[in-house]
Amino acid sequence: MAHSEDTPPLKAAQLSTLHKRLLAERSRLQGQESALSTVRETGERAADEMDQAEASLGQHEALGRAAHDRAHLGEIERAIARIDAGAYGVSELSGEPIGYARLSAVPWARFTVAEQEELERAGRR
Repeated sequence: MAHSEDTPPLKAAQLSTLHKRLLAERSRLQGQESALSTVRETGERAADEMDQAEASLGQHEALGRAAHDRAHLGEIERAIARIDAGAYGVSELSGEPIGYARLSAVPWARFTVAEQEELERAGRR
């Protein structure tokens, strides 16, 4: 795992850039969520079984995307809250700094790259 001296703390300009990106992503997801919240079964039934199956599959996929977007929105909200609390940019596991390169790629990252990889390996067992 990276040590504190290997990963410098975020600079104010970097933190500001990441905060703006998180706010923009939150706005984008909130706009999508309101559009997806209108996904519901139509009152009419398709006359053909294939049409019904296709409509059902489309609705199922839309609901899956909406659930994914809600979870992602939660990650963004937690990252913004960590910025507000002064705890952003450090691992929730070790307290080690998360590098700017990682946060640039994944601004809602909660763990260092090494910790994330270990968690993913452990999850596959």
